Amino acid sequence: MKKFMLILMLGAATICSVRAESFSEINWSEKLAFYLPNRVLDAIDTFSVNLGVGPVAEARLMLTRYCDIGAGWSGSTYKAYKDYNRQIGAGVEEGWYWSFICVGEEEYRVTAATSLLDKYVECRAGIPSPMTRAYNLVSGPRDFWAIGGSLGLLFDGNVYIHPLELADFVLGFFLIDFKKDDLTFDRF
Repeated sequence: MKKFMLILMLGAATICSVRAESFSEINWSEKLAFYLPNRVLDAIDTFSVNLGVGPVAEARLMLTRYCDIGAGWSGSTYKAYKDYNRQIGAGVEEGWYWSFICVGEEEYRVTAATSLLDKYVECRAGIPSPMTRAYNLVSGPRDFWAIGGSLGLLFDGNVYIHPLELADFVLGFFLIDFKKDDLTFDRF
């Protein structure tokens, strides 16, 4: 586990070195004013918990989308979300999927949703790609690199850890925000 975390941190540092702001461009008063709220939000971002009820049957274990084993079908399943990229609210999931290691198919969508939840449709066959809109690092509704699983039969639950959000949380202590999701004066 320590080696895995070290590899994650080195990867995040590499991404940050490419996307980092120059030292003179940093708004220090903004960084200091929002330091504590941003660390709390980054900590909350490190995991997802979604609970639902409806016609659903699924079982999935995932160590990123490249190592995803499971299958599922969902009619109109009503879910409460605390999801990736600060999506919080309620929505309706529909569709089906199957996956074995890195190959699979899916036709999955979130249709009716509250304002803080991204509606999307994901249709794919074959090997998933982190370059699609659904997996966009900053604005995508799904995390390609998530680790976790889901289980459901009439009642559905998903729990995921987000390694890149964890790296963003740790690097945030050093005022590095490679996810570009920290609060700023402009957002108010």
